[in-house]
Amino acid sequence: MTDGPFPSDPSLSADRIGPEKPARRSSVLQVLTAVFLGLSIAANVVLLVIVLGLAAALIGGMEGDQYVEKVLEEGPADVKIAIIRIDGVIDADLADAATRQIRQAADDPKVKAVVFRINSPGGGITESDVLHHEIKTRLVAGGKPVVAAMDDMATSGGYYIACAADTVVAQETTITGSIGIIAQFFFLNTLMTNKLGITPVTLKIGEQKDWPNLFAAEMTPEQSEYLMNVLLKPGYERFVDVVALARKMDRQDVLRLATGRVFMAKEAKQNGLVDDIGYLDRAIEIARTRAGLTEARVVEYAKPFDLAALLGVSSDTKALLSLNAEKLAALASPKVMYLWTGF
Repeated sequence: MTDGPFPSDPSLSADRIGPEKPARRSSVLQVLTAVFLGLSIAANVVLLVIVLGLAAALIGGMEGDQYVEKVLEEGPADVKIAIIRIDGVIDADLADAATRQIRQAADDPKVKAVVFRINSPGGGITESDVLHHEIKTRLVAGGKPVVAAMDDMATSGGYYIACAADTVVAQETTITGSIGIIAQFFFLNTLMTNKLGITPVTLKIGEQKDWPNLFAAEMTPEQSEYLMNVLLKPGYERFVDVVALARKMDRQDVLRLATGRVFMAKEAKQNGLVDDIGYLDRAIEIARTRAGLTEARVVEYAKPFDLAALLGVSSDTKALLSLNAEKLAALASPKVMYLWTGF
């Protein structure tokens, strides 16, 4: 016997009866709707970024690609202390960015003093010297007090730049010093001959034309002495002279310190390499006093909106994507640097 119009077959469960099918269609539609909605939001975000990037590019072009000012401490708009960061290894990109900020501060009559916030192990010898020159000729010569505020480290080229300041302030745990010069390069002969079966051939006129040659088996004592005399010694002597002049020290006293070693803040002060031990607020206070100000707005320069940077396309990425024979040769050339390699 059966009850009602349906047979009493246990295999006919409720989930096999028709009304569930519309519910399944509904869930599929919900998933598809969510996917399309997500894609639509993503597309609109990308479009917004592109529009903002184009607008910023137009505005930046009209303003001469100036850096924007981020207010750190409120004060009168017509009396400013500008903070410029030297952050990371000093290469061409960092030097270019810092140079533009230095010139912006020098050309702004409202900027009464400048604080350089340095956190760098150093870097290129030329880039370090260029920034030192820019600070001395644009800011110091222009009558604007300059204070170097050392953060985690200001070694080698970082210290070289600090020597352009009127006053050098180090934090309690700052690592500084490393007065010296270094050149690093490599040889490919063993790799190419033993691993790749390639024999390099060099034709030259002029005995020293290929010193050093990355395809050579080794460096001879004559080549090593040549590079020391031509590249390293002049750069080292320049560094010593810069420190002696900036710190008003006897050159022999500087040479005693110029072994490449680093110092913590207290020892650096004892040896005359820094003037004061304190933090950024202390450096700002010194800048305000030296400029004869009772109050001032403290601003820090920041990059304008950069669409490429926002999308992760940095200059380093572009350089890697455009690697060519010229750049490979540059990688193998001796890198003469004011750099502390222990960072």
